[in-house]
Amino acid sequence: HHVSWCQCPGAKKDRYLHLLKAKLFPASITQPQSAFTFDVLDNFLIDALECNKTSAIGFYQKLRHFTNNAFPHKIP
Repeated sequence: HHVSWCQCPGAKKDRYLHLLKAKLFPASITQPQSAFTFDVLDNFLIDALECNKTSAIGFYQKLRHFTNNAFPHKIP
């Protein structure tokens, strides 16, 4: 999803704070361009602990398959 950052007078300029307020965890604090839900981070933690230390790239591939199992290679 694309995000429109708040441009209101007096609004905080730190974009990562806007994401956290929306219950999204930014991939970067300095220039966030992607974010994760806390649910997906919890899911990754459980996979990493219970499934032979799942790597981040392995979990990413799993998410691609969940998103589009027929054509996971088309997921950016």
